Amino acid sequence: MNILIFGGTGFLGEKLITKIKQKNVVFVYINKTQLKNKKNTKEAKIKKFDYENIKKFVTENKINLIINLASLTSVELCQKYKKKSYKVHVLLPKILSKISNEKSIRIIHISTDHLFKGEKVDLYREISKPNPINYYAKTKYLGENEIKKNKNHLIIRTNFFGFNKKKKNSFSDKIVNKLKNKVKMSLWSNVYFSPLHVENLTYIINYLIKKKITGIFNLSSEKISKYTLGVLIANKLNLDKHLIKQNLFDKKIFVKRPLNMSLSNKKILSYFPILKKKMTLKSQLEILKNEY
Repeated sequence: MNILIFGGTGFLGEKLITKIKQKNVVFVYINKTQLKNKKNTKEAKIKKFDYENIKKFVTENKINLIINLASLTSVELCQKYKKKSYKVHVLLPKILSKISNEKSIRIIHISTDHLFKGEKVDLYREISKPNPINYYAKTKYLGENEIKKNKNHLIIRTNFFGFNKKKKNSFSDKIVNKLKNKVKMSLWSNVYFSPLHVENLTYIINYLIKKKITGIFNLSSEKISKYTLGVLIANKLNLDKHLIKQNLFDKKIFVKRPLNMSLSNKKILSYFPILKKKMTLKSQLEILKNEY
């Protein structure tokens, strides 16, 4: 296949490209960061970031699949720079959805676990009604709605971590780096999520690409607080867990966030039970241990 990726130079993008480029031709739209491994990967030379130019590139290069990973992941920056957030999270998906619909090609869109108010005790399912409470979540939800206008879509709701070689550290990087340097830290014990290691996430995405699955799917592990996961990471890597202190999320200090972002993975496992091992918390921690 000829695949066009937006957001391909980020943490998730570089990992995913490694998985999918062996039997495919991968074109990556470059914004600022350059590609490291260019084998079987080409730069998508699109003159202007608009509908006409992107469509022209898709047509001329006979693109079979569009993957949108582009995102501004900082909740605080999205709240501060709303125009930029709207452009990346809403306008880009709108353009890509329209083009993929007109060209009858598939589109895969990476969404978020921030879509809900977070008051639910249980896990959020794909049919749970979104209720975004900050601008990041609102624009990501609007982006989903644009993608859904193309019936041949796959929307993935997820959260991920892992060893990131770039300056922008993942959740696990921040923990490991501080503990290795014997620096005390605090993590929220009242904020829950269900993250995957990026290696497992990209493996599953590649698997779904091959299966040509469509619809909305949660890709997640088990519900856990950020504090508890931090302690588990410390234990797994033989670091001092006592340097980690419990803290509560304070809405007066930070941009409002859902306290529970945990996603149910029952739907995807009902389709593909073989993926169960890739979604256990034990599996995520084992990969992280091997990385370090």
